[in-house]
Amino acid sequence: MTRKVLGIMGGPCLDGNTSALLDAALEGAKGAGAEVERLDLVRMNIHPCLACRACDSGTSCAQDDDEMPEIYSRITSVDAIILASPIFFMSLTAQTKAMIDRCQCFWVEKYVLGRRRYGTGPRPKGLLVACAGSDKAIVFEPARHVAKAFFAAIDYEWSGEVLLPHTDDPLLEPRKNAALVAAREAGRRIASD
Repeated sequence: MTRKVLGIMGGPCLDGNTSALLDAALEGAKGAGAEVERLDLVRMNIHPCLACRACDSGTSCAQDDDEMPEIYSRITSVDAIILASPIFFMSLTAQTKAMIDRCQCFWVEKYVLGRRRYGTGPRPKGLLVACAGSDKAIVFEPARHVAKAFFAAIDYEWSGEVLLPHTDDPLLEPRKNAALVAAREAGRRIASD
């Protein structure tokens, strides 16, 4: 059975460093025989969470007038997600966070209702790909926590990260090339494990 890997691009720049790393990871997954798809959140209509609490009943989000139902469907039908976002103000982009916030229905299903979507069997895998202009050692920490919480809520297994800091560095190219190699390998790994 062919594995399915979904790339979710959360950044508004579709030809930047984060996009390149996501494409490399998807290329690695495809090379391992997976069927791959990429969603660009900036091109999608996704409303922010309104805290209406409709999902507290264990049903899906009450907002169904945007493209989140498509994302819900994909989350439940793929074997892995590669979540990609540049770092804006020490965290994931607003587009990425809006999508994650709308996944509260999965959190309720798992943590309130006690339903494990994948039972005791193997769970889908989640990989974070992120770039940051800053060279601060802690620049990825908040984003890492949010991404891990997202993957836990949707009942995915955390499968690591590919991070590229200090993209503002004029001598970026060798580090970027190494990160592209790491992204291809990470994509290959989540498609074949």
